Amino acid sequence: MTPGPKANKDCKKLEPFLEDYLQGGLPRTTANRLTLHLETCGNCKEVLDDLRISSRLMAGAFEKAADPGSGFARFVMARINTAEHWLQRQTSFWRPFETIAWRLTFSAALLLAFLFAYGIRVNSQPSVTSMSVQQPDIFTVPVSTVPSNSDEVLMAITERHHER
Repeated sequence: MTPGPKANKDCKKLEPFLEDYLQGGLPRTTANRLTLHLETCGNCKEVLDDLRISSRLMAGAFEKAADPGSGFARFVMARINTAEHWLQRQTSFWRPFETIAWRLTFSAALLLAFLFAYGIRVNSQPSVTSMSVQQPDIFTVPVSTVPSNSDEVLMAITERHHER
């Protein structure tokens, strides 16, 4: 039987009471009304069946488990020992390769850092030919000698800025 518009309204009103109905905690009048509705509404019957199943599962989840016995502990410890021995054998085979790989990685990183620092040092030194060929722009500070420290560079920039 398909529920009509009145049945849908009844379903929405009675659905919150289904769990209490299942546990037997409803007043007699509400329980009778819900029983009559369940006889005609298949959807609410399905919801009630789902509630029954889930309440059984929840009740079973909190039951105390049976004692596995003393053999269980020995069995688990034997499996753990077997796994540990297997891991030791695996790592002992690969250990020399790991050591070589780490040394090569460190050497490559050190070489890259050296080359990077050398490249910055070479590129930062001004060449005489490049300064004579380049056109001066707003960031070029004309100085007769190369500044020896960062303070002299800042002073030259400040003087150039004040000339404008």
